[in-house]
Amino acid sequence: MSGTAESAFLPRSAFQNDLLYSLGGGDPRITIAVLDGPVDRTHECFRGARLTPIGEFSTAPAGNDRTMAQGSHTASVIFGQPCSAVEGQAPLCRGLLVPIFADGQVCTTQRLARAIMAAVDHGAQLIHVGGGSFAATAEGDALLAKALALCLRRNVLIITVAGARGCAELLHAAAAAPVLAVRAVEQLALRATSAARSIGCGCGVAVPGSRIFGAALEGRVARRSGACSAAALVCGLAGVLLSRQLVTQGRADPLAVRGWLLDAVSADSACNGFAVLQSRRDIERLAARAGLSFPVTRSFG
Repeated sequence: MSGTAESAFLPRSAFQNDLLYSLGGGDPRITIAVLDGPVDRTHECFRGARLTPIGEFSTAPAGNDRTMAQGSHTASVIFGQPCSAVEGQAPLCRGLLVPIFADGQVCTTQRLARAIMAAVDHGAQLIHVGGGSFAATAEGDALLAKALALCLRRNVLIITVAGARGCAELLHAAAAAPVLAVRAVEQLALRATSAARSIGCGCGVAVPGSRIFGAALEGRVARRSGACSAAALVCGLAGVLLSRQLVTQGRADPLAVRGWLLDAVSADSACNGFAVLQSRRDIERLAARAGLSFPVTRSFG
């Protein structure tokens, strides 16, 4: 769902606000790749962010306003800098920008697979795959299987949008691959049964995805709703969890973080295969399950 331009002084969603810096602001040793629309890096919220376009994707066509608006919003929810118009969940993490929807058209599974491999080669520990139009090809499906095997070998976690806007081939592999599917809590009641069948039980997380505050085009801000916004929040959360893990345990283990997110809530809080995280208490429970202190004192020096 597209957002609307709004004042930078309007509040975030309650869950986004609870999540912000609750586990710290991330760590530059953690690298998150955003595979989505192109990002408007001139937005002031990215001033000082460690963002790098990579490989062949850095010279892709500029894309249309719709894809750039989504890519910019997603990146800002993760990397928006402290004290800027949009403060992200993991502003200290390093970001790789891979515009798979840069031409405003369908992303083939072949292009997606190449983007995932490029992100892994450039050191990504987390890969966010945004929502859009995907098209499968026989060659692309085979290449995507290789990309997922590479992620499993390298211990790289893919966080992706569940539902109609997600890549079906990626979601179908979620049970056996290092993939975490994300839906908005608000959508579970509408299409819970079909969503659960599409990814299998215990492979997804649902968080509040309504009116998530982020960057818009031409330096503006907007609140967007839906699975794409929810997935951006979860990716930022995974980034700060990895950062805390790196500090407290001496190593980053993305697949362990996947397990933490899936196991963070009790069985009666799950809904049709999705672990539901939607409150500050859920964040506290997640931190406790991960053996991390909560909340963390903010430090951006």
